[in-house]
Amino acid sequence: MKFTSIIIRNGRRTQNENKVPFKSILPLKLKDHVTSGNQRLTEKGCLQEMTLLLNCLEKNEFEDMRCVSEVNVLNNCYKTYTENMERSKILKEQSVPVPNSKDLTSKQVTYLLRQYPVV
Repeated sequence: MKFTSIIIRNGRRTQNENKVPFKSILPLKLKDHVTSGNQRLTEKGCLQEMTLLLNCLEKNEFEDMRCVSEVNVLNNCYKTYTENMERSKILKEQSVPVPNSKDLTSKQVTYLLRQYPVV
């Protein structure tokens, strides 16, 4: 008993949900558009391969002939990275969403919201 009275005296009591009325300031419905937020890519384009190449060059006193394999790996990574970026750029420009896609851009979500408005 004594311990709980110390906790209640020093802390804030919980509020009863029934005593607090809900007041809606704005109507509770979705808008028919979405703003384009910061959609940053998590991939940082060949950062690991670049560090491996720089470490190899530093160990070999910046001679290119000793780090040929790391240069080839970096070039292959850059080639696949640019292909992926071009593909994602084409997908971002489409306003009609692809069926069963999980990642939608703001244009595609806006298209869906305008197609199915909230009444």
